[in-house]
Amino acid sequence: MFRFIEYLERFWALLSFYLPSHLSIEDNKDKNILIVPGFNSGRFFYARLKSNLDNLGFKVGILSTLRNPSSLEEAVQYLSKQILTAPNEVTLIAHNTGGLLVLILPDEARRKVKRLITLGTPFHGSDRFTNTRFSFWGYESDWVKTNYKNALFFPLFQPLSAIEDFSFPPQESTEFGQGRDLWFDIPGNYNLVRRYENIRTLREFLGTPKDNINISPSPKANPEFAVPKKIEVDFSKYEPSVYKKNKDKLTKKKSPANKSKPKQTTKAKPKKKTKR
Repeated sequence: MFRFIEYLERFWALLSFYLPSHLSIEDNKDKNILIVPGFNSGRFFYARLKSNLDNLGFKVGILSTLRNPSSLEEAVQYLSKQILTAPNEVTLIAHNTGGLLVLILPDEARRKVKRLITLGTPFHGSDRFTNTRFSFWGYESDWVKTNYKNALFFPLFQPLSAIEDFSFPPQESTEFGQGRDLWFDIPGNYNLVRRYENIRTLREFLGTPKDNINISPSPKANPEFAVPKKIEVDFSKYEPSVYKKNKDKLTKKKSPANKSKPKQTTKAKPKKKTKR
């Protein structure tokens, strides 16, 4: 069920990517949150997330990404020009590969950002890009191994993820970024920014514009523990029918009526000796 919803969201993201509105650029001079779209995701795909954050009191802008950049540097410069129109101490919410793009922002644009939140960014790379023109984002490619720690240059870095993503295990969160403890209610990278349950979780995490953002010093990354690792999750247990079946089994096991009574052992009577 969750996978089907994810496929629908992915199709909608691709469709909105080719809408004319995706290439329109807004002035971000009064924005305090900027959303960086992911791979082949259009600006309109993030309208629901923007609307929810606007209702909290934030001023949210959605950045545009190039459809067919000649190089990665051109794509980053295109984002950088939009970020430079925003005020200082802006928050970036980068979805999917948008989080990889901001890792190599020029210093001038990076210094504008006070807080970087990534949603489902594959910091280890992804098999999806292997043997494509985006092979530099392939799984454990030299590019991602060289650049993923650049996220630590932002004053506050919070990498958040869908439960099935290949990402950093929670026990290693303190080695890579602050606040690495948020797993979203509905799995799926594209579901992160569209499903109401996930948006509600993100809203609670962000708070309101009046809340202070506490920046605690981040511990130095340990090379031994800050290495990207691949996590595989069995999705079958998330299906409602399977979950209900497992729950019923668990209930039956805990039921006192099903507890087997201990068998009473009877002592064998000694055989009587018969006289011949």
